[in-house]
Amino acid sequence: MFRRIISKKFRIMRVNFPAWVLGVALLLVAAAAGQAVGPVLSGGIHDSAGLVIKQSVVLGPSGFSLGGGSDNDGIFDTNDEGTGFTAALEPYVGDGIVVGLDLGNLSDAPAYAMLSLNVPRGIDVEVTSDPLDDDIKEAQLSAREWLVTVASLASAAPDDSPAITISPKDDLKPGLYTITGRIVQVAN
Repeated sequence: MFRRIISKKFRIMRVNFPAWVLGVALLLVAAAAGQAVGPVLSGGIHDSAGLVIKQSVVLGPSGFSLGGGSDNDGIFDTNDEGTGFTAALEPYVGDGIVVGLDLGNLSDAPAYAMLSLNVPRGIDVEVTSDPLDDDIKEAQLSAREWLVTVASLASAAPDDSPAITISPKDDLKPGLYTITGRIVQVAN
């Protein structure tokens, strides 16, 4: 029976074809059609979306408050993000100028940040916070770095700020000295 089917001939137009040729042709067409459908049905959506993450510990709108010393002359500048600052002060030998950093936390959770100061030789700095205040705490890590803890959504008010006490040493030569600082959030 199989021989009979294979030996049959089909006429297409004026040409006679054996049945097995047509069977093989149909198999090839079916296989090619399956391959063409596979890539059409498979695939996915590939895209990306930009995500900007900003740190939540930043300087408040006022940035600084100035106190102490016999003459409180100084210029302060912060960057647009509120994460860096520059202070140019005019202290006298024996003065202790106190600069309050008006730090705020914009997140819903307590935040931790590194406060790094670049201070010229001949100037001593000390960073302190109010021990009775629960909003902002600090701990000195090295001579010029402090770990600052800021409570969630703490207001950036001068009375809640860490204070930087700047004191020139007795042998400091007259001149212009600039202190720069950076605030980098380390964990949340």
